[in-house]
Amino acid sequence: MKASYSESFVVPFYFIDSSRKMKLSALFDALLLASEHQLHAAGIDSQQLVHEHQLGWVVTKYHLEVQRWPVLDEKITLTTEATSYNKFFCYRTFTAHDAQGKQLLQLTSNWVMLDIQKRKMVPTDPQIMELLDCPYTAKVESFPRIDRVEYQQPPILYRTRFFDIDVNGHVNNSIYFDWMLDSLGQDFLVNHNIQTFDIKYEHEVPYQETIQSFVRVDDLTTHHLIRSTAGVSAQAQITWREN
Repeated sequence: MKASYSESFVVPFYFIDSSRKMKLSALFDALLLASEHQLHAAGIDSQQLVHEHQLGWVVTKYHLEVQRWPVLDEKITLTTEATSYNKFFCYRTFTAHDAQGKQLLQLTSNWVMLDIQKRKMVPTDPQIMELLDCPYTAKVESFPRIDRVEYQQPPILYRTRFFDIDVNGHVNNSIYFDWMLDSLGQDFLVNHNIQTFDIKYEHEVPYQETIQSFVRVDDLTTHHLIRSTAGVSAQAQITWREN
């Protein structure tokens, strides 16, 4: 099949925040839905992988670059492509364009295939990659480094809910974004827009877990850490533009 896949939609009111911009978690949900639609178009049923083979795709890293945020009632086109894979990693890119064809943002991501019962990474299946017209490479792609910093302020605590859990049995990746951004407070979020966003996932968070959300603000860069009983679950670094 064609290597890239595109679909368009109009940003609905339930995807936006109080400033009429698309929420980060909603953006990622829409992008991942587009990738799921591409899998279906290629004859790959991710739910079948889960239920019959106990295998699931799990993201380990994201790098997002934003030129402009989508807003309420704007028509945008999402495009995604599985660009390459090696023995254990699959790399996928996403873009969003406005109605005039101008790029709004680009997202790169790193995925692994997980044995859901054993909670262990397994080799990438070449047959699946062939269906996506995704080439093999021995190269391991690099992502921007997330700085390790000290957090001076006490964390904000959150409790994982039933509706936070996805089909892989752990907290959905977009929930982490809400935990991280909420710790910045309304004044900061209303007056700033994300320019770049990097996140690295390290440990899964299960149901009914109390997590700690740490934040450090260094001018227009914020640092974030999510900690659970298993240790560090995710780290992120965000650069911002003032409105």
